[in-house]
Amino acid sequence: MKRNILGIDTSRPVTVISLNGKTVAWESIRNQSQELLPKIDKLITSQKLKPEALTGVVVNLGPGSFTGLRVGITIANGFGYGLKIPVVGLSEFEIIKKLYPKVDWIILDAKRDELFVQHKSAQPELMSVEAFGQKLKKSERVYIDDYRLIKLLHDALKGVATIYIPNLSREEKMAAMLAVAKLPKRFSQVLPLYLRGANITQPKKR
Repeated sequence: MKRNILGIDTSRPVTVISLNGKTVAWESIRNQSQELLPKIDKLITSQKLKPEALTGVVVNLGPGSFTGLRVGITIANGFGYGLKIPVVGLSEFEIIKKLYPKVDWIILDAKRDELFVQHKSAQPELMSVEAFGQKLKKSERVYIDDYRLIKLLHDALKGVATIYIPNLSREEKMAAMLAVAKLPKRFSQVLPLYLRGANITQPKKR
């Protein structure tokens, strides 16, 4: 029997949605607000369903693009509120922990030579490469989400116990997110994991 649980991930430039094992992914740089709802509608109707048939929504809470997270989570909450169905959010860190439970550090690319990191059960944070290198202990196990970070982290990673570099695709992470998510019994609004605020252009001084 189909569960009709919609998955939404707008945390990165590759946006992913999924329903009953069918996954759609596309490059969507700052266009989620225009593209996401039509894509979801097409995915639902392709399975001969109506939105009212959805029984829950699972959404990636971040960290990631400020605008992308705002759009994806707003839409997830909108489905939950409008259809009176449960919504659950998982952070990227929670998804990875389910797949690699023994790692000490999870490292995600935050761009600008910065990192989104989580150390064991501590709160996730935005950190510079230098700060990470000062905190890392040589006996620890490190998960690196993107192989391209190796060059940036080369000096900090010398001598660590284990380095995991799986380079999971967004589709693989979507499947993991849906597999581990536990929906609540009723709707409750979920909030994004913002580790960096929106980019705001300062007015030029005259």
